[in-house]
Order: sequence, then structure tokens, then C-alpha cells
Amino acid sequence: MTESFVTEPGPADLHAWHVLRPLLDWRPYLPFSSGSMRVSGLVHLCNTIVHSEPAEVVECGAGVSTIVLARLLAERGTGRITALEHDARWAEVVGRQIAAESLARVSRVIHAPLDDGWYDDDGVAGLPDAIDLLIVDGPPADSAELALARRPALDRLASRLGPGAVVVLDDIGRAGEQAVLAQWEETTDWSFERMPEEAIAVGRRPR
Repeated sequence: MTESFVTEPGPADLHAWHVLRPLLDWRPYLPFSSGSMRVSGLVHLCNTIVHSEPAEVVECGAGVSTIVLARLLAERGTGRITALEHDARWAEVVGRQIAAESLARVSRVIHAPLDDGWYDDDGVAGLPDAIDLLIVDGPPADSAELALARRPALDRLASRLGPGAVVVLDDIGRAGEQAVLAQWEETTDWSFERMPEEAIAVGRRPR
């Protein structure tokens, strides 16, 4: 049976806008879109970075969250983020933003076209060998045909995830992501905490 989750912005998102203000109130303009992570989920990621201090953050799907997290990492002076992006034009847009804000020392975007629904091997090869925080917000999974597009993330990147790594899956209000979570928990030793207000699930592997 499919669980019911909040899909529209709620009070947590309104609060999150205020929390994120120091990281959002910069120039140039941040390119928000319908595919951007909910701001309450983004606050959770910021909190994770502050508390866990990951050395290597990897994001599947580049965008506003990439820039915000890069700003936070630059502010703290530790860690870096690498984002995989299948769309060449969008990868260029986010890359220009990184350059404009002088964030290249803590962030980069790898253009990785999709190969049979997942990022191609050349793109994945450019990721860090050890990932401390993996954010799965891509590839696009917003249609019935693409509902399970994010399923390969845990399998394809498992060898790079250490014992203390954290995996975050976005958009868990959708049936596809709920099915992905169920499959991950059935076939791996990872367990996930569902956070419906933030529309994310946070996973950790038993130590």
C-alpha cells in the first residue's frame, strides 16, 4: 500500500525560508525550478553538513541545492560538493553560477549524459572515491515511465559509500520514490527514516 505524504509546501517550508536566508540572500539570482528540493529538506541537508562535517558530498542532479550547499561549505572552510547533471545546458547554467560566486574550490558539476536511464560511466568515474553524503535528486523521475529512475543510485555508488555515509532521497511524496525506498530496504542493509514534511528520506547503513 502506498503511503500518503505531504506534497505541497507547509509550515516547515515557511520556517525554512527564514533559516536559509543567510545562504539565499546572495547574488546572482538562484535558478529555482519545479524540480528544486523543498526548502525544508535543504535545511535538513545544511544541518547534516554542520553536524557531520562530510568531506565529500555528491549530488545526483545539479541545481539550487548545489549552490546553497556550496555556499555553506565555503563559509565553513571544509568539504566539497560534486554534482552529476545529465542536461548539458543546465550543467552549464549551474557551472556559471559556481564560477560567478567563486565557489569552484568547493564545488563542481560533472555533465554525465544518461545511458540506459542512469548517468554514464565517464561521469560517474569523475566522482570522489569516498562519499560521505549522497543526495539523490536525479535523474528526473517525474513521470510514470521514469518513476524508478533513481533506483540504481545505491547499487552503482555502493562501493564509494563508507560505513558512516548518509544517503538522502528527495521527492518521497511520489509513488516512484516510495517504491525505490522499499526496494533499497529489501535488497540492501540500509534503513531509511521517512521525513514527509521535508519530502526526503535519510538512510544510514548499520555500522
